Amino acid sequence: MTVMDKLLVPAAMQRVVEQGYDHLSGPVVRSADHQGRTPSERVSAHGLEGEMFPFGPAPEHVDLIRFVTNPLMVLATPTDVGDRPWPTYPMGFLRDATPVWDLDLTRVPTGSRFVRVAADGSETVLSEYGGAAWGWQRAKGYFPPLHVIGPRARWSGLDLPASYTEDQQSVELVWVGDDGVPEGFTPSRPRVHARTVPVAECESVFEVVLTAVWRDAPVRVLQQAGSETLLVLIDPDVDTVNRLGAVALEPSVFHATAPSDGIGALTGVVREPVFGSTVAE
Repeated sequence: MTVMDKLLVPAAMQRVVEQGYDHLSGPVVRSADHQGRTPSERVSAHGLEGEMFPFGPAPEHVDLIRFVTNPLMVLATPTDVGDRPWPTYPMGFLRDATPVWDLDLTRVPTGSRFVRVAADGSETVLSEYGGAAWGWQRAKGYFPPLHVIGPRARWSGLDLPASYTEDQQSVELVWVGDDGVPEGFTPSRPRVHARTVPVAECESVFEVVLTAVWRDAPVRVLQQAGSETLLVLIDPDVDTVNRLGAVALEPSVFHATAPSDGIGALTGVVREPVFGSTVAE
């Protein structure tokens, strides 16, 4: 397990505070590598100090998600994706030579902290993520685990969204809805119930990754709602973003909504745990 930091642009911060947004992806660094850094230093290291980005020349604070890696996370050294108007890190380092990894889309792990870094580099923890059944403390909204994102577990004939506990020896299973709630599940939020079971008692803990093609662009499927499907673009460029009418969640992450019957080449991959971090401690 390695402690990592994910720098949030202001719009991403607002999604956490207002909606309880709990998806996590993109460039991340080891927390220890940026310990004590000021907001300006962090923004500059990520190459986000320019006029086209939202921080301004001297941000009074920045926000980040501090989290611990788990066995289902996929962290890769960034590769050269070609010219982009947003920062890329094809050599695997930020602008200040800090090692950086690209985290594939997943759910925020239990125990993650929403941290505000002040102008002098001091830090304040504003919220903590309690897992998929609880969400962010003090956030105005909550994201029930209905998207095809994050861990799942098979246990006692059930296949349910799950969150690793902080020690990663157990998982908290999540049942959404008030009908047919299995025995032993207790309420965590309105219409949400949870039960914690040891990983050793689970048939499997896994993550499903659904990819597809929409209008000749590779995409990952997040959620289907009726006749529409929510997608995230894989390796987007400006032309593809504009052609698909995608919306930027942060400089390199774009969502798009597509008619479900227009999506092709749907492929599902089941990820099993990989024990031992790909990030050097």
